[in-house]
Amino acid sequence: MTALFWLMSLLAAALAFGSVLLLTRDLPRVSIPGIVGEVLTFALLGALLLLDAPLATLLPALIAGLIGTAFGLYRLLNR
Repeated sequence: MTALFWLMSLLAAALAFGSVLLLTRDLPRVSIPGIVGEVLTFALLGALLLLDAPLATLLPALIAGLIGTAFGLYRLLNR
């Protein structure tokens, strides 16, 4: 079961990074693919929590979202 948790966590991390970049790319407009990616990320993280996964499996998604936000803000502020 641990391998499944980490696979879900890595998928959530990839979705978090990509969806945040999509959301910040189209600002001030709304990016539908970015919103869908965020919803899928939250769904995966919620599934991990409901399956009693260790909290360490949530860290890759949180860190990927943080890095994606930093890249997105950097691009937005340097336009």
